[in-house]
Amino acid sequence: MNDKWLVVCDIDGTLLLPRERNPGLEEFSRFIESRRDRIVFVLNSGRGLEEIAEVAERGPIPKPDWLVCGVGTELYADFDPASYDLEWESYMKREWAREEIREALAETEGLQEQEAWLQHNAKLSYYLDGDIPSVLAELDRKTKPWEGSFKRLTCLGLYLDILPLWGGKGGPIHFLADRLGIPESRIIAAGDSGNDRDMLDRGFNSIIVSNHSEEIRDLVGRDGVHLASKPAAAGVLEGLTRFGLR
Repeated sequence: MNDKWLVVCDIDGTLLLPRERNPGLEEFSRFIESRRDRIVFVLNSGRGLEEIAEVAERGPIPKPDWLVCGVGTELYADFDPASYDLEWESYMKREWAREEIREALAETEGLQEQEAWLQHNAKLSYYLDGDIPSVLAELDRKTKPWEGSFKRLTCLGLYLDILPLWGGKGGPIHFLADRLGIPESRIIAAGDSGNDRDMLDRGFNSIIVSNHSEEIRDLVGRDGVHLASKPAAAGVLEGLTRFGLR
């Protein structure tokens, strides 16, 4: 059995918290670097590859072994775009009702499509505005014909992603764990907001940092979910030791 751990972290709010001077980030980085022989470290973000590279360079965030970008749509083995994982790409290219849903949501008040470079075949991304519960209720009404064939994730009350059932941040974790031969019991995922739900609610060992958003409060208290007493990277480090990674 593979004795390595798969440690998967969101970036913004989970490792980075600039307004509080990134608490615990240097300690977290030293922790990862000193255990490279035991840890496969993954950054899993809604950001694109170039943005993640820029943020990681300003760090100090440990260099990841893998990068999951665009809310689970893209997988890279390095910051080099040429390291794009073609097997994962083929998995993401499966057909779903993306264009039909997009057409149904056109001109919906409170929804604005994000820029083209932020879109992907396996997600439909919007900016949220106005009374969010009302906007989401209207979204549900307009997409009822496809109910059960997709999922939606909100993040910080500002962003919305509509994804096929196989989309999101959790799928790539299963994919990598299977490829690397790492058992589910040795997967740890850490996040802080709504677009992390897909990886925090899959039965992995999960860490929710103390500065988490209300969108994932309902996950607190579930089996295998550790609510850290500390924010950002300090909270992630607390969770890693709680799950036995020392």
